[in-house]
Amino acid sequence: MTALACLKARTQGIFTGVGWITLVIGVALTLAPRGSAKFLGWGGRDRPVLLIGVADLVVGVGLLTATRRSHWMLARTLLNVVIALVYTRALANGTPRRKRAVGGVCMMLVLTINDYYLSRSLRETEAAYNPNAIQS
Repeated sequence: MTALACLKARTQGIFTGVGWITLVIGVALTLAPRGSAKFLGWGGRDRPVLLIGVADLVVGVGLLTATRRSHWMLARTLLNVVIALVYTRALANGTPRRKRAVGGVCMMLVLTINDYYLSRSLRETEAAYNPNAIQS
């Protein structure tokens, strides 16, 4: 196996793991939006939880099945920004679990940066493995 093939296999494994995590979170948020909203510190905001859960399901499936996973990783990055905004709104409107919401904002900011760099890394790996592919 060439070094490039090893790099691709290792990178794909990371993103497969991220895909499964995203899918599991999506299932939890979709099946129990009210309980998830309380757990996350969003109070009674179960509608955003449900929408984010559905988005996580779509992104998770994309990360697990798509040929160009870098696009789905970028979508996950953008979803993290949306989640950080929901946390911020919950803080602005008052939440009984303020510490949890503050922690959530911080966690989403870190995950957003991490996921963005992972999406770039994956895009570079995809380009190296398939140099004839059109970059977008």
